[in-house]
Amino acid sequence: MYYSQKSKLVIYAQNGLGQGHTKTAEGVLRYGKNPIVAVIDKSSVGKTVKEVTGIEIDVPIIASVEESLKFAPDAMLLGGAWAGGQIPSDWRLDIIHAVKSGLDIINGLHDFLANDKEIAQLALNNNVKLLDVRRPPNIFKVALGKVLDLPCYTVATVGSDASVGKMTTSLELLKSANKKNYKSKFIATGQTGIMIEGDGIAIDRVISDFAAGAVEHLIVENSQHQFVFVEGQGSLIHPGYSGVTLSILHGACPNALILCHKANKTKLSDGDFTIPKLSHLVDLYQNMAQYMRPAKVVGIALNTRSLSEASAQEQIKTIEAETKLPTDDPVRYGGDKLFAAILHNKEK
Repeated sequence: MYYSQKSKLVIYAQNGLGQGHTKTAEGVLRYGKNPIVAVIDKSSVGKTVKEVTGIEIDVPIIASVEESLKFAPDAMLLGGAWAGGQIPSDWRLDIIHAVKSGLDIINGLHDFLANDKEIAQLALNNNVKLLDVRRPPNIFKVALGKVLDLPCYTVATVGSDASVGKMTTSLELLKSANKKNYKSKFIATGQTGIMIEGDGIAIDRVISDFAAGAVEHLIVENSQHQFVFVEGQGSLIHPGYSGVTLSILHGACPNALILCHKANKTKLSDGDFTIPKLSHLVDLYQNMAQYMRPAKVVGIALNTRSLSEASAQEQIKTIEAETKLPTDDPVRYGGDKLFAAILHNKEK
């Protein structure tokens, strides 16, 4: 566990909440286990979190670190997430202010605060913790297919692109499994998932030779569960992130796959690359998985956040007709339909 789930958090999303680069903030707001006392974003002051993000939570949006202190937080969680993962220079003064004010800092970016001499010294002087959750543990294991001999049923989420809903789909499936009283576990492989679950490994910081082994290690450690839901990363067709995607796929040796896609998305987020038909991606993921263990894509998780209710329903029906697979938006409608597809596959 990286920090106590009783710790009160203020989420720092300065000038960015709901604008595409605060996936971490929004993930913790939607699924986090800690009490959240406020969100810092001066560009959204006067609005509710629901108005800005669509998330049903009664948390005030405030303008500054100084203002957050009246809510008596224990830690400030950095809520930004973007390509490269460096800490913006204009965040630095606010981080220093928070440290001097006695707040622990929960950081999921690639820039480790503990490596910053000034901030590290200030943390020591003020008796606060710098929690760099992306710092990988010392696990240097090559994957050996150990998952194949485990009793747990492993489900991995895969995607048409980065940031299309793999983590949220995994967490919604976890909810559905828990409702049916299955002993289940969410395996976090990214910084936001770690902040929500309290454990896991940020796979994009693990040496490439050992990334699949790290995923395998996480599943072995949690094999007492009936269902294990492995958070996917990136996409096999993404030129920047395909390596970590394949590492997760081969390390997890999943029994079943859920393909995640954002409605009406036709291009990858980075570069001028076209996303192929989902039926092609279904074949691609199944072909790449089969060398470890044949796994079927048993459902499509469709992110319809930008669509109206009527358009969302229409898109779900269109994707089902194209792929011949159960399709649903697990955030909008819950994960029960997709979990039912997983159970059906398990019982075959």
